Amino acid sequence: MADLTTGPTAVRVPRNLHHFAYDQALTPVVEVGDGATLVFETLDCFSNQVVSTDQRFPAESDLLDLIGAFNPVAGPVAIRGARPGDALAVTIRDIRLGTVAPYAVTLIHRDDELDAPLGDTRVCPIAIDGDTVSFPTSLGPLVLPTRPMVGSLGLAPSGEAFPSLLSHPRCGGNMDCQALRTGSVLVIPVEVAGGLLSLGDVHALMGDAEITGTALETNADVTVTVDLLPGAGTAMGTPHLDGLGHIGTVGCAHGTDVTANLRAAMRELHRRLTAEYGYRPAEAHHLLGAVAEVTVNQCVHGGWSSVHVAVPRYSLPTPLPEPSS
Repeated sequence: MADLTTGPTAVRVPRNLHHFAYDQALTPVVEVGDGATLVFETLDCFSNQVVSTDQRFPAESDLLDLIGAFNPVAGPVAIRGARPGDALAVTIRDIRLGTVAPYAVTLIHRDDELDAPLGDTRVCPIAIDGDTVSFPTSLGPLVLPTRPMVGSLGLAPSGEAFPSLLSHPRCGGNMDCQALRTGSVLVIPVEVAGGLLSLGDVHALMGDAEITGTALETNADVTVTVDLLPGAGTAMGTPHLDGLGHIGTVGCAHGTDVTANLRAAMRELHRRLTAEYGYRPAEAHHLLGAVAEVTVNQCVHGGWSSVHVAVPRYSLPTPLPEPSS
């Protein structure tokens, strides 16, 4: 494991150093200090093994025979000084799509009750500037604006490891949250020494709920900064995900239905409104009823659900001062 100090130069996390589980037993590929800038080099969720429309997978087992496992994530990265009870704030600085293969892939490998033919694969070229993607159809290609986002970002849990295809109620993982894009800040509670941060599963474009189970999956280079928040993770029930115009929380327990994840995210956002901004509990409750915004990130059969709940910053006063240590 390399030991790198904080500095202006970004530390690259190579895509060949990837794994398929958030696991405290993994050896970090690098250790960095508080405030470090990292560039995670990622493969797509199929490990860049699906490259042609001629590759057709009538069953999920056919696809797994090729790729081995879904959702490789680069890392893990240890943050020096991070301890259980702390939190890590990960700010997405830049997402560069298709850096080693300039296309995105989507495919149908199971029956999602949408009357779609199994075995259909689409390879969608990404423009050089990354701003558009060409989606092939029988009526001609659709040129669609990209919405780059990070599908999987998480820390290792203190208990049993979980696959990078899944998500954890506190530690994140495969949340597939559209709001996890350039300019956003994801705050995750630390459960093990160093945190062990991993990232992957970038999408060029994804519809709300990802109802088919597959977005426009692509490889990317994702630049982030990581800040250590001592003691901030103790009270956290779910990850926090904030943007320029809102603050929010994510309900992302795998195997839990959308309603339960929605309620978990609402409870955590209610706690934030009282603890961070000083609203009384009844006021926070009423405010959620008036201005809360809900996005269903995942609603996929087999136990995948994830919900982002947010309130606009215009509804918030100045945050309370941080407690003195």
